[in-house]
Amino acid sequence: MDTEEQITRFIESELLEGAAPSVDPLASGMLDSLAIEFLIGWVEEEFEISLSYRDVVAENFTNIRALSALVDAKRPAATDTSEGK
Repeated sequence: MDTEEQITRFIESELLEGAAPSVDPLASGMLDSLAIEFLIGWVEEEFEISLSYRDVVAENFTNIRALSALVDAKRPAATDTSEGK
């Protein structure tokens, strides 16, 4: 399962109580600030990353694809290119 799918499933099951909206919940503003905070905590724990205040900006939360790109960029496997050399 890719990052975007994992985030989507979490939002649908935990933050939207099982609802599967036809639109991107981040892009449509379906999540309030408390839900966003919960999402940030889950993302950090699930993907073993740390988001700084510089990461928590509107452009990274405009939609699930943008958040997925941020997560993938922060993941250790994405930044550790020296292994195997």
